[in-house]
Amino acid sequence: MSFASTLRQIKLLCLLALSGAVLSSSLIVEAERPNFVKETIFSPNTATVASIVPSLNADIVILDGGLVQGLRHGMVCSINRGFLSIGELIIIESRSECSAGLILELVEDATIQKGDIARVKVITTI
Repeated sequence: MSFASTLRQIKLLCLLALSGAVLSSSLIVEAERPNFVKETIFSPNTATVASIVPSLNADIVILDGGLVQGLRHGMVCSINRGFLSIGELIIIESRSECSAGLILELVEDATIQKGDIARVKVITTI
């Protein structure tokens, strides 16, 4: 056996061992990565409708999101069911994890239901 072939075998074994170590360490790193790493650093600006409280003058929509989700007093939100926009509401009260809004507008024959999504409307300029 020549020196060159022995050296080639050693290089091949080192390459295999190194690639195995890299593969196994990348698998371990993936398993140890915390969940928040996959989340966005920005607030989602969305909340789910928790309930609707009927009152004499106007119905109040209670949302499962508040200040933490980026909902602030006075913001206008569009209400969506799937890909369909069914109305708008304005936030009248916001706490850390919940908020309340008044319905501004509804599509004809539509009702806001538990589970609908409220998303903050943003104005874009060109």
